[in-house]
Amino acid sequence: MKEPRAWAAPFHPGPVDAAVRLPGSKSLTNRYLVLAALGEEPARIHRPLVARDTVLMARGLAGMGAALSHEGRTLTFTPGPLGPARIEAGLAGTVMRFIPAIAAFAVGDVTVDGDPAARTRPMDPVVRALRDLGVEVEHAADASGRAVLPVTVHGTGSVEGGSVEIDASASSQFVSALLLAAPRMERGLDLRHVGPPVPSSPHIAMTVEVLRAAGIAVSALVGDGSPAGLPSSARPGRPAARWTVEPGTPRLGDVTVEADLSNAGPFLAAAMVTGGRTAVLDWPARTAQGGEALRGIFTAMGGRAAYDPDASTLRLQGPHRIAPLDADMHDVGELVPTVAAVAAFADGPSRLRNIGQLRAHETDRLAAIAAELARAGGSARIEGDDLVIQPRPLRGARLESYADHRMATFGAILGLRVEGIEVAGVETTAKTFPQFTDMWSELACAPGGGTALCPDGGQRAPAPDGPRPRLIEPAAPGVGFTDGELPA
Repeated sequence: MKEPRAWAAPFHPGPVDAAVRLPGSKSLTNRYLVLAALGEEPARIHRPLVARDTVLMARGLAGMGAALSHEGRTLTFTPGPLGPARIEAGLAGTVMRFIPAIAAFAVGDVTVDGDPAARTRPMDPVVRALRDLGVEVEHAADASGRAVLPVTVHGTGSVEGGSVEIDASASSQFVSALLLAAPRMERGLDLRHVGPPVPSSPHIAMTVEVLRAAGIAVSALVGDGSPAGLPSSARPGRPAARWTVEPGTPRLGDVTVEADLSNAGPFLAAAMVTGGRTAVLDWPARTAQGGEALRGIFTAMGGRAAYDPDASTLRLQGPHRIAPLDADMHDVGELVPTVAAVAAFADGPSRLRNIGQLRAHETDRLAAIAAELARAGGSARIEGDDLVIQPRPLRGARLESYADHRMATFGAILGLRVEGIEVAGVETTAKTFPQFTDMWSELACAPGGGTALCPDGGQRAPAPDGPRPRLIEPAAPGVGFTDGELPA
């Protein structure tokens, strides 16, 4: 049987030069949706991300009783009594882990299922915590007897709350799921993490900030009971390990979703691997998003980053040579595929440390990065929970995406420097960034240094008066929160 045609990644050996405006943050959009569902008044969410993960969340909450209306760039979310439903989670970790905690407040059974790959992702910590809180939950089990999808929550309309322990060392989403549900628990929640440090702590900080902005009292504490600082200062050695949430009704009101900084990664990486320039518009001056770490990471690799607070713009100038990186990426694991793609062109080996949690993401990202680099002639090896990348000359190849949006963009970054890279399943980028391929092609085929080879087979020569920055913006997505068919 003939393999389906892969996407030809644009080849652009010369410096890129572009300004980019990105869609909204998936992580913030889905947190706002959950809090809106637990409120008592309509909420207006401006500039939400419209992508598979967020549409699945919105439609899932609507199926449980919320009302949605989407006009222009604003989503109005009106909460209602929560009832029985069957929820399709796709491959979205936020949907499959946040919804069961919310389903405890429904009157009736709520079943959550997802894509085949989703049925292998861990669910045990949130299932155990809900049971410890008195919620009746049924679930499938993996070969080790641990909970996986599908999960059915037998909601009774209320949860007493109280104290519970959880091992969230596999994903910060388990902590965020319980924190988001906690305000509606009758006694609130005293949540303690037991086990190795929780990965991706910026996402927990984001959850805490969103709750506080909605009027909920939350405390984040380290092991000795003292207040935790921001993730950058809490690690290493003093990560938050306990959170207390007072009962209350979230009041979201009107909120605007920040640009998704993780999705800025490939465009900043384009500047790094071509020695070009990228400006990312609407970059927040202060944020809990893990993508904020990109400016420090790429500066350490030789780039020059400058933030203009008046224009809310981050500008990155790529280097003539890319320096190797040795960094603990435990808190920003979502950035690893992007950083690994840049490291493949460095002038020495890079070590990305403490990222074992990536084995349980959309795919085993450690194994996937190593396999796909090898397919293109590169070299990466896994040492414990570290990934070591040894740069080698790369060649064109058909790269697999593993139904993982970050692996698809990983291949696209390689393709800027390596002619003949194809990415199978690039449509998986619709999970969080439906406009990615169009915007990436526009970036690569914009006027700039060198001659670009574009997906349509055409070539684009540099403009006669030299490179000029070009504004690249997302077009309206082909699907809405309330209508349209979602990509597989």
